[in-house]
Parts: sequence; structure tokens; C-alpha cells
Amino acid sequence: MLFTVAVNIQMAKRSSPREPDTVTIEAFNHNFEGILRGHAQNLKTLEIEGAIYSEFADRDESGEFLGTFTRYRVKFTPAEIVEYVQAHIAAQEFREGRRRTRDFTAAVLSIREPRFRERVTSYGQYGRSRNANGDVDDIRGCFASFLSPELEGLVCGAERDRYEPLPPPGSDSNKNELVVSALKSVAVSARKLGNRSHGRDNLHVTSEYDVQDLAELALRSIFPDVEREEWTPKNAGSAKRIDIVIPSTSTVIECKFIRDSGHAGKVADELRIDFECYHEYAACQDLFVYIYDPNHYITDPDKFASSLSGPRQKRDHSFSVYVLIN
Repeated sequence: MLFTVAVNIQMAKRSSPREPDTVTIEAFNHNFEGILRGHAQNLKTLEIEGAIYSEFADRDESGEFLGTFTRYRVKFTPAEIVEYVQAHIAAQEFREGRRRTRDFTAAVLSIREPRFRERVTSYGQYGRSRNANGDVDDIRGCFASFLSPELEGLVCGAERDRYEPLPPPGSDSNKNELVVSALKSVAVSARKLGNRSHGRDNLHVTSEYDVQDLAELALRSIFPDVEREEWTPKNAGSAKRIDIVIPSTSTVIECKFIRDSGHAGKVADELRIDFECYHEYAACQDLFVYIYDPNHYITDPDKFASSLSGPRQKRDHSFSVYVLIN
């Protein structure tokens, strides 16, 4: 859930085969296709928590930028949730219409609800607003153009009394978000190592051990007590090697590297077997499964993660599972 407002209001760029800018998700009983990753995360978080997470610039009393940002939890009212979801549905109708016709007016007419047609058409003084350089900047069709002025202000930083600052890094209350942030950086690091500058030899991630190394480095920068390769007590005569443990937060991380399409079809069953072993490891309260799938062999990552994520209970031991794929 780590993203900024800059992501939230931009239109989708052209997707690349390595790291698509858009995804398809199901949220609020609706299938959203071709949606920006930041928007997708907002919708999923909003569905679960009734809130989104954003970073806003810190400013002094005169409005001068202080050079820092603070991350906030932005709670929505029920009416605002409905409005936000309906705006995304209208935006999807607009995108589909524009893709079919390549015409702005025809795309607007593809929107079913008149209030959204009016908002998009009139946004930015009907497309005549000017940017800081004085040039006309017609951004009608961006997601912000589907929002009411009040809701746009809420998601873009204008309603400071509505925002809940998140605890500083390292506190227990946001440790899960810190783990997620660290694990999401693994794919970025892997791509960077595979395309090094100044003529240096590239380093390629080709196994789960490589993924574990990168995950350990990312996590250790936040949690100094990270440990590698601990073992669970025996379960049905065998023990499970734990990839990474953070003792101070009772967190366990398991890493997977998807080798091919055949492995993609088996990894869910592998994980379900592994989950049983973690019930023998009393220190496990949160289990993060990080799956590095650079070639996108998992055809529906959102459905895959949803099917495995959630609470696990066996006898008197329980833990929560969080699955991340990138």
C-alpha cells in the first residue's frame, strides 16, 4: 500500500512487458480492467479498511514546502466510498470508449452516468487551464476529473483535518507496512542488478536463494534482528526450514521464485503444506509469502494472493498470512 498522490491522479502510461503499469483486479463486486497499480491498491485497501494511504508534502504556516513528506491514513465515509468506486467505474467506461473510438467526445458519451460525463467535460475549465509554464494543459480523462471537488480535495491533500499520520518507521503499529515496503523493493533491486551501469557485469536472480538474499538485505535495513534459515519443530516427522525470521516482531518471511509455468501451477499447494508447519513454530504471528515472478507465469496474481492470504488457525495457535507477488 505504499504509493503517493502523484500516482493516484496520473493517467495510465503504456505498459511494458516487464512491469505493467496497469492491472486487473476485483473489488466491491466489480471487475476493474486496465487500472493503475496505485488505484488498484487504493480500491483493495478501501474495500478492506474503508481508507486509503497517501503521502503529502509537509509545509509551514505560509505554505512553504519543507522538503519532507508524511504518510497518512485517509478514512472515507460510506458515501465517499460509494462515490470513489462509482468514479472508477465511470473512468473504466471512458477508457474503454476511448480505446474503441480514439475520440474524446465519443469516450465521454460511453460513460453511463450523466454527472460523470459533465465532470470530465468541464474539468480544468473545459480543458483550457494552464500549467506553471503558461501552456494549455488539457488533462480531462485523468482519474481526478471523475471526482467531485470535495473528494478530489480529500485524496489530493486539501483536507488535513481528515488525515491520520502514520507512526514513524520502526514502531510496532506499522511494522507490517514496513515489511511490505521492503519486500516490494526486491523486484526493483533485481531489475537494477540485471541491468548494471558503467560496463559492470549484470547479476541475475535465478533461484529462491537469490530472492532470499535480496529480501534479507531489504529487511535488515529496517529490522536489525533479521535471521536466516531457522527450523520449525518437527511436524509429522519432518521440519520446515524458515527462510527469514524477524524475532522482535514475531514475523516470518517465506520466499518463492517462479521458475516456469509448471512451477506456477504447483506453488499454491506447496505453500498450503508449508503453512501447516508454521503452526509448530509458536513465534510466528505474521507470515509474509514473497513470490518473485519476473516472467508473470502466475496468470491471476490478485486471485492467487487472495486465495492464500488471511488468518490460519490450528488448535491454540494462529497466525496471519500475507501474500505478495511481483
